[in-house]
Amino acid sequence: MLETADVVIIGGGVMGASIAFHLARRRVGKVVLLERGGLATGTSGRSGAICRQHYSNPFTVRMARKSLRVFEQFDEAVGGDAGFQRTGMLMIVGPDDVEGLRHNVQMQQAEGVPTRLISPDEIPAVAPGFVGDGAALACFEEDAGVADPTATVQAFGRRARELGADIREGVTVTHILADGGKVRGVSTTQGEIESPKVVCAANVWSVALAREVGVELPIKPVRTPMAALRRPEDFGGRRALHPVCLDAVTEVYFRPDLNGWTYIGPMHEDTTVDIDPDNYEPVNAAEAQWFYERATRRVPALARAVQRGGWAGIYDMCLPDAHYILDETPQVRGFYLAVGFSGHGFKMSPEIGRMMAALVADGERDPDLHYFRYTRFAEGDLIRPTYDYGVLG
Repeated sequence: MLETADVVIIGGGVMGASIAFHLARRRVGKVVLLERGGLATGTSGRSGAICRQHYSNPFTVRMARKSLRVFEQFDEAVGGDAGFQRTGMLMIVGPDDVEGLRHNVQMQQAEGVPTRLISPDEIPAVAPGFVGDGAALACFEEDAGVADPTATVQAFGRRARELGADIREGVTVTHILADGGKVRGVSTTQGEIESPKVVCAANVWSVALAREVGVELPIKPVRTPMAALRRPEDFGGRRALHPVCLDAVTEVYFRPDLNGWTYIGPMHEDTTVDIDPDNYEPVNAAEAQWFYERATRRVPALARAVQRGGWAGIYDMCLPDAHYILDETPQVRGFYLAVGFSGHGFKMSPEIGRMMAALVADGERDPDLHYFRYTRFAEGDLIRPTYDYGVLG
């Protein structure tokens, strides 16, 4: 007998799991999520999982602010433990970005973000162990922090299941099925599922699936490495957590973790290199050494850290403007996209899950969804930050 569903979601990362949870909570009928591996075993599990509100457009600030409130009260808002730890976040810029930082902080404050400008000399006061060398200006966001990416995805998935969603791991979607400009389901390694609504949240693997039904996605897989350092005792040791730091001067970011770990990643990714998302190199020794050397400029104590390798993940980089696509496709009705997150998806996942569930279930379009429409590329209406310094959007 042919299987049917009211909504099929492709992808068991943080976005697919969040959408599944929000749809199940809306009681929309039979929700089926299909993941080729296990929940969080793809790119979400390799996320830096930084939860911040520091963006340079009001709409992205609003989305990040609402999402952060969920991470802060995850057990109450969703159920379970996302591993959120409040650390605060330091943003450091050089002379060319001083005015941009000033304007962005002013805008963020107007949106209700507790952030403030600080001088380079004040950096050690808000981030003990960090130094202000080479900095022209900085800001500090009090509420920012980090979460556990695997725990977050699994918590969304567990609650979705408790609310009635059918989450299947080890099932690969091979084709989107569509007729007459309307989606009719998916073909999988375990058979076909008919559904009038399909949500594609499959990171870079969305590109090939969408192309089969005439939907072109301007998305490219971009490798992003991260090095792991075991902190010395005089920089927090095993128990203390230092602030997150985005350092546009040394061009690396710092992400603390429990049990004495600090992870170092790049502020900028190389979008010119072609990679195979199913077969790419983990962090190599030269990259790890580069991260280590940059990190010790900002935190001298890390010169005594133990280098413990690292890993690499994949961004689904939306090349035209590095912002996501959250929309129903005009070419195929009932086919929805939650793709192109360009490294910003994890921290936005609670709010994007809510927004996408409202769109899929009821056709309800949050006003901020307009910015992320699929047609903006053809319209030449790309998302541009007013004041840009690399990763902010």
